Amino acid sequence: MARIVAIALTFGLLTAGCELRSRPALITVYSPALSVSFPLPQGWQPETPVEQAGFHMQTFAGASADVPERVGIRVQVMGGPAPDAPLEQMATRYRKELKVAAEGKYSLYGFEGKTWSFVSEDGEESSRLMLIEVDGTLYGIYVRGEARTLEAYEDALNHLFRDFEIEKAQYFEVYEGPGGDVKIRHPHSWERTQTVAKAGESLFLAFLSPPLAVERDGTTIHATLEVTVNQVPPETTVESFYAERAEQLGDNYRLLAHESLEDVSAISTLYHIETQLAEYLERTVYVVRDGKSYIFKFNARNQVYRAIEQWIDEMVRGFFLDEKGS
Repeated sequence: MARIVAIALTFGLLTAGCELRSRPALITVYSPALSVSFPLPQGWQPETPVEQAGFHMQTFAGASADVPERVGIRVQVMGGPAPDAPLEQMATRYRKELKVAAEGKYSLYGFEGKTWSFVSEDGEESSRLMLIEVDGTLYGIYVRGEARTLEAYEDALNHLFRDFEIEKAQYFEVYEGPGGDVKIRHPHSWERTQTVAKAGESLFLAFLSPPLAVERDGTTIHATLEVTVNQVPPETTVESFYAERAEQLGDNYRLLAHESLEDVSAISTLYHIETQLAEYLERTVYVVRDGKSYIFKFNARNQVYRAIEQWIDEMVRGFFLDEKGS
């Protein structure tokens, strides 16, 4: 069964009223089943996913703001074929016995959806719902739990709804390098951190993912993407360029996969890298065309890489989207 992979560590939660004394860091969760990403507090645990008639639902459980030993909030992220029914009718399935507290609009990539807030008569339970149809697929976020816990996590929930992204190349942000040497499609949450250009000769770009996991000491773990463009002699081929680069790698590089992407004249490799501090996986795509070499290099800790591997595959696809079409 398809599933969402979340990398997180257990956290302690103390409260004073509805205020969290210790606010867990937000990490970005990627769902291979839905091709979406969204931020959640570190330590929220995924429950068994459910899939019915092509509609996938994954729930995450968080601790109560009053009694940390019990679950006080659940977040369900869902997606599947859009039904032939208005969003308002779909929303009644999630409202249940709660009353409507607020309604609003929700926009994503030019598509329009809706949000709702519901609350129980006694004010002890509340929920939030977002539904939006994008290109024939219905996406949604449903949060339900103790009203005090939802209030305590209000900032995190606002980030969840605001930073929900569909991770398909056609929706990525587009960055065009100086001089038009390269066009990079990348997820909105991946920040460009460095640009070094020498007009007509070379270009280096660096991108950093959002936090994807958290170390025991609280340090956040990210993935990186580095893009390098250089001039090469006209007789250079992608095969000869890759062979030359491979010879320069040290003994701590162990080749796990090698693939020729013949439809785009590229070579893709995956290396295992071991250092004194940690083990990494490095995905590199090599391209040579029009007298220039292009290197697209992803690097991430082993567990993080495996959790977002399909996300990286989609980013690689995005490098060639304009050539191949969507």
